[in-house]
Amino acid sequence: MELLKHTNPTVERLVAYLTILCAGTTEKQTYESYADVLERATPFEVNSALDRVLSQAEDVTSLTVPVARFIRSLGKALESYPLPTYPKGSLLAELEEENEAISAMMRTMQEEGRKLQKEQGTDISVLKELASSFTLVREHYVRLQNELFPLFEQSSAEHACVKLMWSIQDTALSYQKAVASFASSDVTAFWKVFSQFYFHVEVLRYREHYILFPVAFRSLAHSKHVGKDVALQGVFSTITGSLDQQELERIFALLPLDIAFIDSDDRVKFYSDPAHRIFPRSVQVIGRLVQNCHPPKSVGTVQAILDSFKEGREDSAEFYLDVRGKFVHIQYYAVRSMDGSYLGTLEVTQDATHLRSLSGEKRLL
Repeated sequence: MELLKHTNPTVERLVAYLTILCAGTTEKQTYESYADVLERATPFEVNSALDRVLSQAEDVTSLTVPVARFIRSLGKALESYPLPTYPKGSLLAELEEENEAISAMMRTMQEEGRKLQKEQGTDISVLKELASSFTLVREHYVRLQNELFPLFEQSSAEHACVKLMWSIQDTALSYQKAVASFASSDVTAFWKVFSQFYFHVEVLRYREHYILFPVAFRSLAHSKHVGKDVALQGVFSTITGSLDQQELERIFALLPLDIAFIDSDDRVKFYSDPAHRIFPRSVQVIGRLVQNCHPPKSVGTVQAILDSFKEGREDSAEFYLDVRGKFVHIQYYAVRSMDGSYLGTLEVTQDATHLRSLSGEKRLL
């Protein structure tokens, strides 16, 4: 166990190289001076170096470009490292299968694009339709955010890379939406948007395949906490009545609201799981820091709400937005004890599209 306290010279040199890139230096001689480690580093050492640098950044998105350069410099090492075989039916095996399907579709789109450019055509409708119907991209990212990321955070102390990946996922999806809804007749502008969509999806596929999945596989294999059964049986009882577990579960499942409770340590303690859920959740989110349950661009807002509740400056916050054709209403409430102590935050989310459309009165069935 004493060996665990020793620093890894390869990781130290990788950190030094990435730090240089973060400062803006990209000369060829810089790469050559670090080639000894860049050409033989393992995915685990790469992840450790990324975690060291990203965990110290106030805004991980500001390091998007240097991290991309860093990973490109490691291509030879990463692509030659023997990857594990994930057990059939496991989460990682399914995510890898999705990755392969995403890669195949992206190749199809790229081929269609090349054909169109070669013919100097202007009919981009096929590519727009392919982008619009390509729902697996979003579904895959949602699974990563709600299933793998929480497990990885539980099993490894070096998980800062997922924050940057989440940010890039959001960017990729925004470009996909831009491709699908492109309305201008400027084909040159379309190709720029399309190339950005292709680039960001491929960047994520590569990092998942060569870094995230192998590192997570080893981490999860050694975890004693993953898969812990958190189901509890009991009765909820107050002066206004009582409910057994089945009644309580079914009520939460039927409420036209998504409810989540974040405890005083900013960790998700409970969420309801109705069939109409707006934002996906998984059991792996329980115990996870709520800051890690949001994309980097939203973390500042989340933190500001929590701080205002803890400091007693505010008791609620309200947001409303359009999400894939739905008018979504989100409210946050500070939960306090009878003496005013902060216990946590209640998040209530509702699809208010129908409510927003109502007018007049309805008094009869």
